[in-house]
Amino acid sequence: MTALNNLISRVKNIFDRKATPATSAATSAEPPTDISVVSDPRISAAFADMEKYLAENYGTPPDNLSYQDYANGASFFSKDAVFAPSLVILSDSDGLYNLPDNVMMLISATSIKDENWLIEELGKFILFLKELGTTHHIQHFAIGFSKDKLGHPATVQTADVTCIRLY
Repeated sequence: MTALNNLISRVKNIFDRKATPATSAATSAEPPTDISVVSDPRISAAFADMEKYLAENYGTPPDNLSYQDYANGASFFSKDAVFAPSLVILSDSDGLYNLPDNVMMLISATSIKDENWLIEELGKFILFLKELGTTHHIQHFAIGFSKDKLGHPATVQTADVTCIRLY
């Protein structure tokens, strides 16, 4: 879980560069976190397709999904127990960490199922993301790989990001 938190923290740092959220909701106890908060129509459509994929393949209800909008993209987080991916789509990375603009990054995927099941489902999900990128004109797909397996395998100190051009 520490690895997930560290990786999410690094991705959030990308957004912190443009720190203000793109939407500002009226002051309330809890701001909305549903898909309606995503202001970019292309990213919103991509996330809607992802919602459909998760519902059809894992029975994930929309209540288990949350979104956050930023001036340079949006993030998607699933709290589902069976298969819970987290994803960020950047419309503008401003060259941060040498990332191109128009990139989607898979932050994490967790499950209560065993590791072999998760690896197989993650492979299917990555193929889905490739199609999603092409359909919604998201040119790049990034995944972070950790080289830190020294003391504890779940501890990630640094990660190399590999970015693949989709089309």
